[in-house]
Amino acid sequence: MRYKFSNVGVVEEAEFELADLTILCGENNTGKTYITYAVYGFLKLWRELLAQELGDVIDEVLRQGSKINLEELFSGRINEYLAKVSDRYTKSLPKVFASKSNAFEHAKILVSVEREYPFLGSEYLKTLRNRNTNQMVASLSKAADEPFLSVVLADKDATHALTFFVIDAIADIVFAPVLPEVFIASAERTGAATFSKELDFARTRLLQALGNLDGKAIREQPWQFLEQIDSGYPLPVHDNVDFTRQLDSIDKQTSELSTQAPQLLKRFESILGGSYKLVKDSGIEFQPTGAAKVKLSMSAASSSVRALLDIGFYIRCKAKRGDLLMIDEPELNLHPKNQRALARLLVQLVANGVKVFMSTHSDYIVKELNTLILFNAQTAHTQAVKLKWKYFDNELLDPSRVKLFMTVPTKRKGKGYTLKPAEITAEDGIAVETFDNTIDEMNSIQEQLLYGAGIE
Repeated sequence: MRYKFSNVGVVEEAEFELADLTILCGENNTGKTYITYAVYGFLKLWRELLAQELGDVIDEVLRQGSKINLEELFSGRINEYLAKVSDRYTKSLPKVFASKSNAFEHAKILVSVEREYPFLGSEYLKTLRNRNTNQMVASLSKAADEPFLSVVLADKDATHALTFFVIDAIADIVFAPVLPEVFIASAERTGAATFSKELDFARTRLLQALGNLDGKAIREQPWQFLEQIDSGYPLPVHDNVDFTRQLDSIDKQTSELSTQAPQLLKRFESILGGSYKLVKDSGIEFQPTGAAKVKLSMSAASSSVRALLDIGFYIRCKAKRGDLLMIDEPELNLHPKNQRALARLLVQLVANGVKVFMSTHSDYIVKELNTLILFNAQTAHTQAVKLKWKYFDNELLDPSRVKLFMTVPTKRKGKGYTLKPAEITAEDGIAVETFDNTIDEMNSIQEQLLYGAGIE
């Protein structure tokens, strides 16, 4: 997918395409958060926005019969629909960023595919059932390599639900192959881990207070007011809090990825230095490795334990091939040793089919990724170094699978920022000017202090 932004916060213009591993670097207040949140918001909301766009179209098609010709509707028109969804999304940016309604009035976001992709190859079968009776309401089916989505309606009174059921199937078949399910660990994740109980209490008190107010509508539908309160947080932060609130049910799930690649969870727990446990009536507890009797609440555990909580539960309970994992500042509260270890884990996730997007200020993480790129040469020399330092084959990083973008000022000074792709080669790894320039300056200062070099 290709993303094109203009006037999104301080990002005056930017055009980029995500890779298997995408890295965003730059100085503070240069647009990294705007880009990260905007990408996340699109991938989180596109189904809802597509349903708004397709509602009338699918209603009309269903009135004409029980077979929907997907080829006729969508072949050669993917970018046309993505442009319409992008336009709706641009209007939703105040909701994503929890900002004033006019904050993005000049913004423009366009998501597109570089070329048409085949979407008719796979078969599809899904049944819609009544939640109360479990009786079938409708079923949808499509044979492999056939253009027709066939609709069987068992409950003739369920036509409204049928429209959204069909649109969801179209989303799965036509658009989901290039629009991955997304999970984000925002920079505010430590607060969500620490104060999740307090946030729940606040939610309950708000509902109780609203229930006591006069007005039938307020008493009967207080959630409408709650949604307005929740919109005070940017969407990624809101979703982090919501994820932590639901850990009692999420904890019961086992992810596809942790079943297929259990070593990933072991590697994560070695970085964490223990494991998370969800204890009834006590919430989340951390148990350090080798200390069975020690159990720490999130408020008592180290900041690194809180910073890694979302990522840990995602790997153990939610992760699957084809996902996009977004991490804002993966280095948050981590010692350089663990920053390097986390970089290796993220590359292992990529090797197992999870795409990763990160924004980072960590030279340790980028240098470790460079090491994994250099190991990819697999010469006799690199093999010997790899063996000496105990690296693994599934940590090797093909440079063609990596993109790094730096936020830099636009040519019009003082007008905003854009993205500059970094040069990435198999011989030298990733060149990150924003880090290299700072490190060179520090080295020069120390050389002058220690040896008097460069002083006139």
